Amino acid sequence: MKLNHINLYSHDTEADRVMFEQYFGLRTLVVRGIKMAIMEDNDGLVLIVNHFDNKLEGFDYPGQFDILHIGFIQKSREDVNALYERLSADGWEVQAPRNVHGAWSFYFRAKGGYFIEVTTLTPVRPEEAYRRAPC
Repeated sequence: MKLNHINLYSHDTEADRVMFEQYFGLRTLVVRGIKMAIMEDNDGLVLIVNHFDNKLEGFDYPGQFDILHIGFIQKSREDVNALYERLSADGWEVQAPRNVHGAWSFYFRAKGGYFIEVTTLTPVRPEEAYRRAPC
């Protein structure tokens, strides 16, 4: 089983759709006005950005949703740096890459309001590895 569908609340679905195409290589499959964009990556992940304030009656989205984020794992520190440079050059407000939990990472806020992490793979130290309790 693999994760194959993510739906994110977005304040600006069109700006986010363009960002995901331009910087992360997703393809747009469907656009429903300013309320929804459905995209796909080369591995079959479907990403939806959705502005559904008036679509779901009584929906109460958490007030602290800015801690939510999605991540794009890069192959190398150089790849992280290159994406940082592209985003910075295009006027995005991005944190400088730094070592976070053993990975080389930076974060930035999408126009939709949530955060995006660009990172290398975080190494799992032996003492942190999950060990199933004996049956």
